[in-house]
Amino acid sequence: MIIDSINTAIIDLINNTGYVGVFLAMLVEGVFTPIPSELIMPFAGYVAYTGELNFFLVILIGSLGAVVGSFIAYLLAYHLGRPILDRYGRFFGLDEKKMESAENWFKRWGVWGIFIGHSLPGIRSIISFPAGLAKMDRVKFVTFTFFGALVWNTVLVSIGYYLGENWIQFWEGTDGLDYVILGALAVALVGYFLYLKRKKAKVIRSSNNE
Repeated sequence: MIIDSINTAIIDLINNTGYVGVFLAMLVEGVFTPIPSELIMPFAGYVAYTGELNFFLVILIGSLGAVVGSFIAYLLAYHLGRPILDRYGRFFGLDEKKMESAENWFKRWGVWGIFIGHSLPGIRSIISFPAGLAKMDRVKFVTFTFFGALVWNTVLVSIGYYLGENWIQFWEGTDGLDYVILGALAVALVGYFLYLKRKKAKVIRSSNNE
């Protein structure tokens, strides 16, 4: 299969060129949607586990690559418009159903949809196109894309790093794990905000008792 050949090429690229390979793979992933970050970043995390790459640099460089690739997709949509994407979108892994889903997501959540969308299966790989069609502010797009990619890549690299040689088992089961990871992130965020809320309430009570 073509996709399998591309995946093999991605692994070879990272093996042979290190950080450059991580950057280029994530750049391409941001434009050509069939290439999955769930393969790229866990494998990069595994390479960091072996000591050949730095854990934190892998996350940063992968996120920068994602930003550049996403910005290219944004510019394509910004300048070419929907008719061209409808006609040639198949070359980027797009179809009408995916575009409608991404556009509806973007219309509902706006700039926060860019941030959150990078952790959502079926959305993160195409969210840049509706942002470009909507003429979203470029600075906001780049900012929210970077931090969204940073969160997602941190999760994926951590998985590859801590699973070590077992990272391939994660890759083979990513269809369902997308939602598991997203759920874990949601629980963590809710827990964090509840902690802040309780801490604030405790401070208020302490102030009232003084």
